Amino acid sequence: MLEKLRYKYWMAPLSLLVVCFAAYGILFSFLGWYWDEWPITWIAQKLGPDGLARYFETNRPYWGLIYRYTTALLGAVPWHWQLFGLFWRWLGAVLVWGVVRTVWPGREFRALAAGLFFAVWPSFTQQSIAMMYGHFFIVFDCFLASLWLNLKSLDHPRAKYGLMAAGLPLAALNLMSMEYFFLLESLRPLFIFAAVTERKADTNLKPRIKMAALYWLPFLFVFGGVGYWRAFLFPHQTHNYQPVLVNALKEDPLQTIGELLATAGKDIWTIMISAWGQVLRLPDPALFSSRTSLAYWIGLALLLLLIAGLALLSNRASGRKWNGNLYLIALTGLFAAGVPFWVTGLPVGLGFPNDRFTLPFLLGAALLLAGLLELITNRFGLRAVVTALLVSAAVGLQVQTCFAYRKDWNTQRNLFWQLSWRAPSLNKGTAVVTTDLPFRYFSDNSLVAPLNWTYAPDNHTKAMDYMFYYASVRADRALKLEPGQEIFQGYLAADFTGSSDQLLMIDFQPPACLRVLDPDYDPVNPLLPPLMREAAKYSNQTVINTTSPIVRMDWDIFGPEPAHGWCYYFEKASLVAQQGDWQSAADLGDMAFALGDYPNDPMERFVFIEAYARTGKLERARELSDEVMKITPLVKAPLDKLWERIGE
Repeated sequence: MLEKLRYKYWMAPLSLLVVCFAAYGILFSFLGWYWDEWPITWIAQKLGPDGLARYFETNRPYWGLIYRYTTALLGAVPWHWQLFGLFWRWLGAVLVWGVVRTVWPGREFRALAAGLFFAVWPSFTQQSIAMMYGHFFIVFDCFLASLWLNLKSLDHPRAKYGLMAAGLPLAALNLMSMEYFFLLESLRPLFIFAAVTERKADTNLKPRIKMAALYWLPFLFVFGGVGYWRAFLFPHQTHNYQPVLVNALKEDPLQTIGELLATAGKDIWTIMISAWGQVLRLPDPALFSSRTSLAYWIGLALLLLLIAGLALLSNRASGRKWNGNLYLIALTGLFAAGVPFWVTGLPVGLGFPNDRFTLPFLLGAALLLAGLLELITNRFGLRAVVTALLVSAAVGLQVQTCFAYRKDWNTQRNLFWQLSWRAPSLNKGTAVVTTDLPFRYFSDNSLVAPLNWTYAPDNHTKAMDYMFYYASVRADRALKLEPGQEIFQGYLAADFTGSSDQLLMIDFQPPACLRVLDPDYDPVNPLLPPLMREAAKYSNQTVINTTSPIVRMDWDIFGPEPAHGWCYYFEKASLVAQQGDWQSAADLGDMAFALGDYPNDPMERFVFIEAYARTGKLERARELSDEVMKITPLVKAPLDKLWERIGE
């Protein structure tokens, strides 16, 4: 059957869409916001365009302009942004396919392979942070689209001025928006020269160089003009991108050059070789049930067959293998991609968060691997099989990463649902403080936004009502634990002002429930990190306002309220116990223990020990105390403190 099929140009974009959806789209409705997406979304929804302008004005103001339009269009529904990011990633892969196909007509396998590898290259695994990286790929796609239009002008002399005029603003948008893809513009003359070489049979080098220069010249002016503006006129160079290499060269040029070459070699090895070691990872049983694992392997097998068949068809339509210009462009692309990070000393690596620095390398890496695969013999379909295996393995890695993002999102949702049960309202000026939470793709800076979204949904001013701190990161800096200290925290678009007298200390280590720390017994709780034991002394539960209206969780973001299990009754019992309603706390304890569920942290029994003791059920209180001691004798000190309070 395959012998009768012919390769059609539309097969490549369609197959790229299938691959992108398989890699990033399967869980699109189960993923949320991560990392910097939370602040950007909160600012867009609560502070509007002016807030976004303040957020981006100190580093990437023109990139921020794009956010103004996209956030107004897509709103605050997470799955909208997952499809948004998926679209721009797919479009980038299609543009890479189109660029390669335009430069080297008839090399269909090369174009298809380059597009496929660009779509799923395993060094970058943050695609699920879809709002943020969707905007990265908008900028990347602007460069690729401008390059494609530039190259198409070679084949359409009558329309060349129109095509180039359309490409110029796209090139400028890439150059003005951010620094990641800035030096990829240096690949343009190499692409044009390669395309001219493919079209001109003249062996004389001079006319080919002249023709390539003419088609490059308008873009060179844009490149030079924006480069001068960025270097000498742009007033807001981001603080993360200071040229530390320049100072190092002044101090010790030989050593610095040697270190630079070593770093460049290590980073390129990481992206080209080490990244592929990640695809050997098997699905984590903690994330994949047996049924999900079966579906995962069946899906990868079907995808492998699809790609192998398409690669076989594209091979038939391809011309000769070797092309020196391809390898020159690919290697130059790898080095040009790394310069912004090598100059500024930012570490290129695998895994969150530093794998974002591998983004500019994707073009050169995809081109190089596609070219190397062309050197493999096509007998028995070997080239197609190797391509399909690599792409399918990379898709498998991306799918596994999506499941890890889903777990992180579900954990974050549980955090805020449980916090809303325990603290249905918070006094303004409260700072929530905790130890490092079990999140991989969030920071305390990220969680400030959902905290304010939840407890101050109607605040649209520059004065933030709430702050979220990791004690391990902020202690002795912005966070002051001594009583009576003012706390001030800038948030780019807004500012928080509070006091160390309004600190709510929490602990959240799932599967255990969220717990507001008790200043009586948690300072001697050995199950807490030392810093949080110290911080527990200043935990002020009175910032939980029991008379104000209860917060309303945004279901579009956090999803529907979870089933009322153990943690629900624990949080509600802790709340009514804080109010002194010990009978209600004891009744909630009866309901909680009747579930047949059990706490995952021995400290969760403390509220019920106290409730039963204060309502005359001393035998039940002693029974729970014995259970706690059997679980771990480490809690003897806080348990003694609890009984001292009960006795008083």
